[in-house]
Amino acid sequence: MALKILLVSVNRCDSPYLVYPLGLSHIAGALVKAGHEIYIADCAIDGQELSGIVASFNPSHIGLSLRNIDDIQIKNRNFFAQDLSLIAQKLRKITTAPIIVGGSGYSLFPAELLEATGADFGIRGEGDISIVKLLYAMDRGEPYNQLPGLVYKKGDTVIVNPLEGMHSSDIVPAFRPKRIAQWYIEKSSILNIQTQRGCSSLCCYCTYPVIEGRCVRTRNMRDVGDELCDIKNLGASYFFIVDSVFNSSVDHVGAFCEEILSRNLAMTWGCFLKPSGLTQELMDLMARAGLRHIEFGSDSFCDSVLKEYGKNFTFEDIYNASAYARNAKVNYAHFLIIGGPGETESTIREGYENSKRLKKTVHFPFVGMRIYPETALHKRAIAENVIQKETGLLQPLYYVSPLCTENRIFSILSEFSLQSKNWIIGEQPPEMIANANRLRSIGVVGPLWEFLVR
Repeated sequence: MALKILLVSVNRCDSPYLVYPLGLSHIAGALVKAGHEIYIADCAIDGQELSGIVASFNPSHIGLSLRNIDDIQIKNRNFFAQDLSLIAQKLRKITTAPIIVGGSGYSLFPAELLEATGADFGIRGEGDISIVKLLYAMDRGEPYNQLPGLVYKKGDTVIVNPLEGMHSSDIVPAFRPKRIAQWYIEKSSILNIQTQRGCSSLCCYCTYPVIEGRCVRTRNMRDVGDELCDIKNLGASYFFIVDSVFNSSVDHVGAFCEEILSRNLAMTWGCFLKPSGLTQELMDLMARAGLRHIEFGSDSFCDSVLKEYGKNFTFEDIYNASAYARNAKVNYAHFLIIGGPGETESTIREGYENSKRLKKTVHFPFVGMRIYPETALHKRAIAENVIQKETGLLQPLYYVSPLCTENRIFSILSEFSLQSKNWIIGEQPPEMIANANRLRSIGVVGPLWEFLVR
């Protein structure tokens, strides 16, 4: 039986720019494939109109998606999880439809957020298969309590079922409603796509393996190419690959680029790359396929700190990767975490001196490491008595190296920023945001951070 499913994207964060709700669109694609009628409401667009949407669409079930818990800024923190609860409570007052919560942010705190929202069910991790099976079972009154990743209440106890990774063939292309996609194109110029799921890296703080698992599953490139054609037909000329690490393998990058080139899509794009496993030949291939922006997850420019963070590369890899990008005329930025395990004032300054070797780039340092459950950092923080085993982590807590202090780190970074304008500390000032809006108004696409130091 076809059901009417209202899917709601809770995210309203617009810094540094609005991000299209891709995860929810994959869920929508799976539901459409199963024969259900869906409507996607986006709180960034439809926030004040949610009651009217519920009244007119009259859903049989409602799904809420939380993308991020917070903004991982140790100062001036923005906490997004409360929005999930507020919207769930609002919906409870206007409809009796069962509420199901999910999303990458929800998946990190499934039990706590099921309680906080009062939702009927939660789905942790990849929900493409589980949501379809849950609705099927509910519709027919069949058992559902063994579904992978399902979160539900049994009496007063919240049950969180173990995850079960999907196969790449199970990933259904995203369903992007025209009205939402074109709104994001107008506001940020960027739509996004995922070419693989899972991450085998061992970064001590990272949640990708918790959400998607450590087994990397690459999508069929023909499906990816078809999805990019759909994106272009919606009016986008730029897309961003949201894979945790796009260059998981040379073969994957090569297959993607050849797919793009064979279709002659004439689109530009950006991605996250790790600095290792790259060559000039591979970078040149990506540039020919339209690559214009790289966001390197470098984290530190000091080898001893990289080792403590669980990185499998060195600063020399970062230097070489930067040179490959520069030679290929691709814009690149480095994202850093200052003050994590093993950090000292000496390593911070060593990293700054190394940064001077990197030309035509911009650096975004974040202070402290957000502690998330089930990560190596979480275990370390407990072992070092930074937190207790029972300490709740839904409200943001940060690990700052005991060999530094938060205030001292910010003071040092301010020195760097005064000496080197490509060190961008904290949130972008209003004049930078205004400049970005002017650039978008004249048709410049992409994240635009390359203009911050021009």
